[in-house]
Amino acid sequence: MSLANNHAQDFGDPGRDSSMQALDNVGIRHSGRDGDVAQWVTKGRKFALVAFAPNVGSHQLNDLVRAQEIVTSLAAKNDIVIVSFHGGAEGDGASKLPFARENYAGEDRGDVVEFAHTVVDAGADLVIGHGPHVMRPIELYRDRLIAYSLGNFATYYGISVNGIRGTSGVLTTRIADDGQFMDAHFTPTVQIRPGGPQPDPQQRALNQLRVLTTEAFPAGALSIGNDGHIERRPSAAGATATATPQ
Repeated sequence: MSLANNHAQDFGDPGRDSSMQALDNVGIRHSGRDGDVAQWVTKGRKFALVAFAPNVGSHQLNDLVRAQEIVTSLAAKNDIVIVSFHGGAEGDGASKLPFARENYAGEDRGDVVEFAHTVVDAGADLVIGHGPHVMRPIELYRDRLIAYSLGNFATYYGISVNGIRGTSGVLTTRIADDGQFMDAHFTPTVQIRPGGPQPDPQQRALNQLRVLTTEAFPAGALSIGNDGHIERRPSAAGATATATPQ
């Protein structure tokens, strides 16, 4: 679980200490505070998750040199490195990637495309973004999957879930032993209060994902099917098609 975001310090260090302890007590690994990295072994493979945000006390999203150093070090010791980041503007106008630095509520929310590409170049195998509260595109960069925002999934009261703010989904990804993307599946969900997230028969988030991805990366390597299956376009398929999934 990521503990790197703009609310992680709402109750100061004691608050995040409490969150980390609560997760430790039930066996949930976490990352977020500067120096806090989740690492584990599954099926003989070493995994690491490191979470970044542009906020005090977190691994710094806006310090690309340091982010590169962290990911490079983790990639040297682990088979698979997952990067989570909290970045970008928020709300109804934030779905489209600006391919530039974003400022919101007086904060420098970073250039998320530059950040994602930097950490993949450094050795990250999967990059998952959040923060905008709306869906954003996905990208295949150097055979690694980047999801720039998966929207609001299970949102507490006080944050709107009206319209596109209430659509999200579950992204399930298969990657090869060497970290290369194999395929993925996106299951769209919607929040209708007072209930929590539920499957969305209208597939609104899936439709948003397809449109946003095509607009942002018209020459991109990904194909997103009506059933939520995500794969390389035929022209982008290569030797990794026969790789062993992790």
